[in-house]
Amino acid sequence: MRGGGGDIGILSRLETILAEATSRLDLLASSRLRNWIEELAALHALQVQAQSLLDMVMRIAAELGYAPESPEEAARTLLNEGIITEDDYNFIRRVIGFRNVIVHVYMDVDMNMVERIIEYREYHRVSLLASKLLKKAVEKGIDP
Repeated sequence: MRGGGGDIGILSRLETILAEATSRLDLLASSRLRNWIEELAALHALQVQAQSLLDMVMRIAAELGYAPESPEEAARTLLNEGIITEDDYNFIRRVIGFRNVIVHVYMDVDMNMVERIIEYREYHRVSLLASKLLKKAVEKGIDP
């Protein structure tokens, strides 16, 4: 099932936004979050990164002709369509949870976890998955 073309380049733009956030996180990783300003910058970049990935997931599912009501439902669709693996699906679910904490419980974010994500550059996995999604979408004629 393929939807009707839509706006060309939306997925590419989201992947670019995500890559920019990743670059900013790389800069922060080199300084190791020395103060609250850098902590907030890291939280914002992680939120942008997560939201861009989730927007890509929703967009691809929609372009495939589905109408998911949530990023998790969209991710399940991509899993069922063979676009992502079970491991990718579980990772996306963790990204959804993390994004929800940043957005809705921002004052109670576990900064030790954020520091670990930054220190070990775990956020690169989001970027790698976004690139994979873009490649798979282009292969299906979405966002050429």
